[in-house]
Amino acid sequence: MNEFRDRRLLRRVAEGDQRALAELYERHARLIAMRLRRSGASVTETEDILQETFLSAWNSATGYRGDGPVAAWLWSIARHRLNSTARSAARSRAREVAVTSPSDVRSEEDGWATALDARQAIDRLDPDLRSAFEAVAIEGLSVRSAAARLGVPEGTVKSRVHRARSLLRKEVT
Repeated sequence: MNEFRDRRLLRRVAEGDQRALAELYERHARLIAMRLRRSGASVTETEDILQETFLSAWNSATGYRGDGPVAAWLWSIARHRLNSTARSAARSRAREVAVTSPSDVRSEEDGWATALDARQAIDRLDPDLRSAFEAVAIEGLSVRSAAARLGVPEGTVKSRVHRARSLLRKEVT
């Protein structure tokens, strides 16, 4: 029922209905904000990314293919914006190296580099492993909830998360 409502709202957004966009925002912004914060975004970054996400949804609603839930489509837009923000911040910090002392910058750069490396490593995971890992480790869903969302048994979610963590541990450390 909710997915049907979301799709109907998105069709109205594609037709230029601002009220539909406002309703879509009301339905999803809080959860997206929570997920962004759990992913390491600051309050300010979260607000900016939310605005960019729904502006992007407004501009590209006609491009929604309907392959998955509208909520997942919105989250993928937000996640890409978050990754862009992290890359941009890392580039800015690299430009500041000449201005600050090298030892002060190194620890900050290492932190951003590690976070960026981890995000890139997650993005390189097999899609099944990535979706299970993100649902449990990043979004904080229970194994049961993740299994219901992904349409797979709980044991499958557990094994995918375990495998993803193992691969990430090898790649990031």
